Amino acid sequence: MSPTSPEGARLAAELRLLRERCGLTLSELAAQSAYSRSTWQRYLAGRALPPWPAVRVLCGLAQEPEPRLKALWELAEAGWSRRTATQAPPAPAAVPPQPVPSTSPADEVSGTTMADPTRLAAVTHTPRLGRKARARWVIGIAAGAAALLGGATVTALTLGDRSGTGSAASSESFHVRCTGTACNGQDPGTALCGVEPQTLLEVQTPAGVGLEIRYNPLCQAAWARVWNAASGDRLSFSVQGQPTQRASVSHPSNQDPFVYTHLVAVPGDSTRLTACVATSTGRIDGCYSASAP
Repeated sequence: MSPTSPEGARLAAELRLLRERCGLTLSELAAQSAYSRSTWQRYLAGRALPPWPAVRVLCGLAQEPEPRLKALWELAEAGWSRRTATQAPPAPAAVPPQPVPSTSPADEVSGTTMADPTRLAAVTHTPRLGRKARARWVIGIAAGAAALLGGATVTALTLGDRSGTGSAASSESFHVRCTGTACNGQDPGTALCGVEPQTLLEVQTPAGVGLEIRYNPLCQAAWARVWNAASGDRLSFSVQGQPTQRASVSHPSNQDPFVYTHLVAVPGDSTRLTACVATSTGRIDGCYSASAP
């Protein structure tokens, strides 16, 4: 992945932690998998998107349960797929001038000789035209050629999208895995609600904890997340009329830098969303609210 996406960087950071837990060198990791040392180096540095089987191998070696890494991998793959689908195609190579036979004044438009295959066909198959009629005819031919070139570009871009990663869907065919109350209690990564969410609130508590409230309109659900929190801190997230979701911070050095709650359905616009952070002693560090768009 070049440049590395935020999702790809998070996945690479998790893979490096798993390798450190295994205590394996890159050469030892290559020996226990189907991937070379240089390939693992690219995966761990975030310069390439690893296939899921590679991530699964590392999970097995580190005795790490797969669901959380699978969610992170799906987020990274989704981000990579969208970039692949929207990359501009390379500019067409320059075509060298074609030899042009001698022309008569009637074959010229505004004093410029046409030097392309379209002109040659026109001389052979069309009657002689006046200067103005000839100019209108040539403009029509040029517009048609531009339309054909545009169609070819769209076709190439579509094919590039389909072959970009093999198994990844384009952004147009992307679907989240839950909507509304069906999302209650689900992991935002596993449900794919964490793909391109809206940040409704971003603050820093008095203790220096970063806090965000995030919302995905496709899922019609929201969640809260914190970072720079101390082990034992607790996060709660509530939406009017829905069950409250909670998360605790433990061993942050061995986890995703973000600790987040599960999803809560957002029943309608202007619904009040509230996130609170409490320390391990139960003291409230801060409660903050936002409204759904």
